[in-house]
Amino acid sequence: MDIRSTGAKRVPLERDRRWTVVKYALLSRVACLILGIVSSAIVNDYDASAQLVLAPATTYLAQVLRTLAHIVLRWDAFYFVHIAGSGYVYEQEHAFFPLLPILMRTLTQTVLRPLVAVGGEQAVLAVAGCIISNACFVAAAVTLYALGQYTLRNERLAYIASLLFVFAPSNMFMSAVYTESLFAWLVFSAMLCIARRQHVVASLLLCASSLCRSNGVMYAGYLVWDVVVRREAWIGKRWTQMVVRAVAAAGLVAVSVLGFVGFQIYGYRTHCLQPLYPNHPSRAYCDGLPATVYGFVQAEYWDVGFLRYYTWSQIPNFLLAAPMIVLSIAGIYTCAAHDPVRLATLGWKRRPSLQTASLDTAFLGNRLLPHIYLWVLLLAVATTTMHVQVITRMFSAVPAVFWFAAHLASKDR
Repeated sequence: MDIRSTGAKRVPLERDRRWTVVKYALLSRVACLILGIVSSAIVNDYDASAQLVLAPATTYLAQVLRTLAHIVLRWDAFYFVHIAGSGYVYEQEHAFFPLLPILMRTLTQTVLRPLVAVGGEQAVLAVAGCIISNACFVAAAVTLYALGQYTLRNERLAYIASLLFVFAPSNMFMSAVYTESLFAWLVFSAMLCIARRQHVVASLLLCASSLCRSNGVMYAGYLVWDVVVRREAWIGKRWTQMVVRAVAAAGLVAVSVLGFVGFQIYGYRTHCLQPLYPNHPSRAYCDGLPATVYGFVQAEYWDVGFLRYYTWSQIPNFLLAAPMIVLSIAGIYTCAAHDPVRLATLGWKRRPSLQTASLDTAFLGNRLLPHIYLWVLLLAVATTTMHVQVITRMFSAVPAVFWFAAHLASKDR
């Protein structure tokens, strides 16, 4: 008898597979760090910036801390470490949201405080960021497994998807001092709470996610979908009840985006009301909406904007992003082709020829619809406005990517 065929035997299977996901996630983190150590030892590092900010090692423990910090201190990680240690000093640092630096500083000043005297604050802050990222990665993998069970109604696909997440191409970024792991855990947890109808908790998690990354505000749409858009929310309800639900949804969304809004207000107060550099020319965001500090900084310092990346020199970056773009287009097309009527009507109507059962489980189920809409939105933003090569790590927080990959890899489709 298949162990999944009865409810009594399904629980041990899920428990075993949950621990399997944990073990593989931990092993992948160890493998990434070992790969980083080996690469650093045998490959000349063209970027010596880490050597300039880390204190010299005088003891064996200090050398261990310095080695680990040297591995994870790359590119954006320097900004997060600087913000965690000194706050927001420069305008361009407002491209990096404060939740990860806050957690890094908190961990450094509490649990890791004794190590500061040994390895220096910069090294310990980097190690703290590495610990947070790796712990959140493991938590995100387990949460994705649970979310997949709720959404797909197919334990095997949920398990495969979580393993694909563990070994995704964005793996190295998930171990570094970057926000991807923390953000993925927050939004996966919020989606799981929404699936369980725990909307208030979900809004708080999404609030934290919008304090972690700017695209966290897009995930607030899940609350609107679950409370007022999906067809099942209207069954047996009077119009007055739906008005109340709409007001509740607006309140939940307001809480969800509070992290992003609060950070923009902080930037406005820092650079407009009490400027660090009084002689600095006035910025567009000081004149009020629709300009924001984040939007200005991205355009001014990183040349982010609509179709700005469409130049001949960026062709290599588009080729680097091509696998994820192709996978995304294929996944969205597969869902749309299965029932275009359902996709176009937000799930309110469906193609009559389809069996009802086929709409309830696996990748083509009704519960996938909000995930597909988010996937479409993020794909459009990534390919027209962002630095397109970051799409692989950006989509590490898009569950539908891994569910579709699991769908392709499964024999059940």
